[in-house]
Amino acid sequence: MSTEHPSGGHAPGGHGDRTPAADGNPGRGGAGSAASGGGLPGHGLRVVDLGTGMAAALVSTLLADAGAVVHRVAPPGDEVFDEVYPAHRGWRSVTVPADPAELDALLAQADVCLVGGEDHPAVTPRHDAADLADRYPRLVVAHLTGYAAGHALGAPAVDLLVQARTGMVAEHFSDRPLYFAVPFPTYGQAMLAALGVWAALLERAGSGRGQVVGASLQQGAALFMMPFWMRAERPDAEFGKVTPKDVKHLIFQCADGGHVQFVMGVPSAVAKLYRILGIDVPVDPADRGIPRVGASPDTYFGDRPLIAAHVAKLDRAGILAAAEAEGLPAAPVLDLGEFLDDEQLAANGLLVDRGGTTGPGNVIGSLGSAPAPAETDGPVATGPTGGGPPLAGVTVLDFGSYVAGPFASRLLADLGASVLKVESLGGDPNRGLQRHFLAAHVGKRAVAVDVKAPEGAEVLRRLLARADVVMHNLRPKAAERMGVSPEAVRAVRPDAVTLQAFAFGPTGPRADAPGFDMVIQALLGLERRAGGPDGPPLWIRTPYLDYVSGTLGAVAVLMALHGRRTAGRAGDMWVSLLNAGMFLLSDLLREADGTLRGAPPLDGALQGVHPGERLYRAVDGWIAIAARTEEAALAVWRVMLPGEPPLPRAAWDGAVAARFDEACAGRTAADLLAALAEAGVWAEECRTDGLAELERVERAGPDGAERDPAVARLLADRADDRYGRLTGCLGPLISFSRTETPADGLPGSPGYGAHTRQVLAELGYTGAEAEELLRTGVVR
Repeated sequence: MSTEHPSGGHAPGGHGDRTPAADGNPGRGGAGSAASGGGLPGHGLRVVDLGTGMAAALVSTLLADAGAVVHRVAPPGDEVFDEVYPAHRGWRSVTVPADPAELDALLAQADVCLVGGEDHPAVTPRHDAADLADRYPRLVVAHLTGYAAGHALGAPAVDLLVQARTGMVAEHFSDRPLYFAVPFPTYGQAMLAALGVWAALLERAGSGRGQVVGASLQQGAALFMMPFWMRAERPDAEFGKVTPKDVKHLIFQCADGGHVQFVMGVPSAVAKLYRILGIDVPVDPADRGIPRVGASPDTYFGDRPLIAAHVAKLDRAGILAAAEAEGLPAAPVLDLGEFLDDEQLAANGLLVDRGGTTGPGNVIGSLGSAPAPAETDGPVATGPTGGGPPLAGVTVLDFGSYVAGPFASRLLADLGASVLKVESLGGDPNRGLQRHFLAAHVGKRAVAVDVKAPEGAEVLRRLLARADVVMHNLRPKAAERMGVSPEAVRAVRPDAVTLQAFAFGPTGPRADAPGFDMVIQALLGLERRAGGPDGPPLWIRTPYLDYVSGTLGAVAVLMALHGRRTAGRAGDMWVSLLNAGMFLLSDLLREADGTLRGAPPLDGALQGVHPGERLYRAVDGWIAIAARTEEAALAVWRVMLPGEPPLPRAAWDGAVAARFDEACAGRTAADLLAALAEAGVWAEECRTDGLAELERVERAGPDGAERDPAVARLLADRADDRYGRLTGCLGPLISFSRTETPADGLPGSPGYGAHTRQVLAELGYTGAEAEELLRTGVVR
C-alpha cells in the first residue's frame, strides 16, 4: 500500500491581526512553535506532574511547550528513569521541581494533574486518580495505565510487555514477532493523554468541573493498529486491500552502498521508475504502481528483484536527481541523526535545548491567532455544560484526504464533535484503501461539492458560516483556490479555528515538496532504526507517521478551541509529517560534541535492545521479558542458566542473549512463563492476534459472568452501510469519568455524498433547490 500525503507548499500570506510566533520559555520551539506569552494556548495553566516514565514525561513536555507551568513532584525512585532513558533529564527540564510537602497547595491551585505511568520495580506506587478528582473537583486528572479499565489487571505497564500481550509484536512478520524499536504504545499513550487533557479542559470551561481522563499503553498500541485490528460482517475486495505481513517496501541498496526509498502512486509511476533505472521492459503508461493484492511479498509494491538489480548498478545521488527530474517521489534512507542539521528542522523550530543537550522541541505549530468576536453570523458552539461528550456542540469541516489530515477530525468525532467530510466531485483517493479509510473516517458525515462552480462556492460559504473548526491537508495554493485558507475561512467565520497538515512545514526549504509517510521515515532514520544497525532498512507496514500527525493535529485543534473559549482568540494551527517523525525521536538527543544518545539500537535478530528486555523463542511460541533491575536480571539468569555464575546486567551482551535463546529453545512458553513468574520476573506471552485477544476479554466476562461495561470501551461495533457490522478498535481510545462518549450505537464511515441532501437542508436549501444542485452536478 502506498500511503500518500498530498501536503506541502509554501507559507500562506499575511494573517491580519495575529499574535506573532516567538521563542518563549526554555525548551520551547522557535518559528514553528505556538506564539509565546499570553498567545500560547496553555498560558496560565498549572500542571502538577506526579507521573513516572516516558509517556508521563512526554505529556508534561507537550503541555509545557503549549505554555503551561508544570510543577514536578517526583515519586520516590523516579531517578531510575534517567538510566532507562538518556533523554529523561531533558524531558523533565521543562518542569519546575517542587517539594512533596507543597503538594496539597499545588493541587489546590492546579488545572491538571498527571498520575500513573510506566512501571519499574524501583519506583514507589503512585497516587489514586479518583481520590484526587474527589478532593479537587476542578482538577483534570490524567491517569496513565498499562491497560484500559478491566484489561490485564495487575499486568506491568511496560511498553515491550504491552506490545507482546496485545499481539502488536505479531503485526509485521507472519512467522515471528518483531520488537518495535520505536515504542509505539508509549508515544500513542502520551498523545492520547494530551488529547484527553485538552478535551477535559475545554469541557471544564463550560461546566466548571474537572474529571479523570484515562489513557493506556494498550490504547496507544491500538492507535496504530486500527486498520489491522478490525473485521467486517460483509467484507469485500476493497476491505482486503491492506498491506499483508512480510511485505518489503521499495527500499534498495545502491552501487555506492547507500539505500534509496521510492514511492509509487503518482501518475505513470512505473514508467518513470523504469526510465530512471534504465529498465527496458514494456509497461502500461498509466500504471501508478498501486499495490497488487494477492501478490507475493517481493512483488506486492512492484517487481522488487528486477528493480533491485538495476538500482545496484547506480549511485544514489544520480538516482535521486533522475527521480526529481521525472517527478517520482524518492528519498535517501539516512542513518539516525543524519538529518538533524537539515534546514527544515530549524525552519520548524524542532531542535531545542533540553537540559544541556539538543533534542526535538515543540511539534505543534501555530501561525498565530485572531480575536474571536463575541457574535458571528453563525451559531457559536461553547461546548457542553456537563454530562455529554467533551466536544458536544462543536462543528468540524474536514477538507482533507488520505490519512494524516482526516484522522485528526475522526478523533474529534470520537469526542463528540459533529464532523462533516467535504469531498471534491472526484472523491477521496483513499476510498480505495478501505481499512485505512475506515480508521480515518468513522463517525463522520459526508458531502461532495464542486466549490469551483458559483453555486458550489455558495454551498461552501454556508458551510463555513456554521463551522467552529476548518481543517485540511491540502497544499496552501490549493486551499486558497478552494476558499479554505485561514484568511478565506476567517472572512466568513471570524472565530473559526483552523488546522493545516503539511508534509514538511509552512516555511523552509522543503515547504514546497510533496510528502509521503515513508519519505519522512527514510529521511529521519526511522527505517534504519526499525531494521537495526546491522540489517537492511525496514519499513513498518502501518503508516504510523500519518496517525501521529493526525493525533497531534487533533491536540492542536483542542488547544485552539480552549484558547478561543478562555482567551477570546481563534488560532490557526499546523502540524506536519516531519514534526510527527521528530516526535517519535523524542528519546534521541545530541550532546554538545555531536554525540548521539538514546534511541537504543536493536539487536541483529530484531528481538530487543538488551538481553534483559527482549523477545525469546520457546518450543511452541514466543515470550517477552522485562528485567529492569539487577535483582530481576539475576532471577532471569537463574531461570535461564541455573548453576552458572551470573554476570551483572550491565555486562549482558549479544553472547548472553544467544545463551538465553538456546535455553528457551528447549522449553515451552508456559514453562518459561511459570518459572519467571515464580522468580518475580515480569514476562508476557507474545500473542499472535491482537483483535482476537481483545475479543477474548471484551466479549465475555470472567467465568461466564456478565462483562464489566467499562471493558467495552476499547473494542466497539459500528453499523456501516457498506460493511454491515464493523468490529475492532473503532471506539474512543480515551476514557472520561464524567463526560464519556457512548460506546454503543456508533456510526460507521460515510459513503461518498451520503449526507449531501441532509446537509443542504440544514443549510437552508429547499428540496427543489437541492435537487437542482444535484441535477447540474454541483453537488453529489
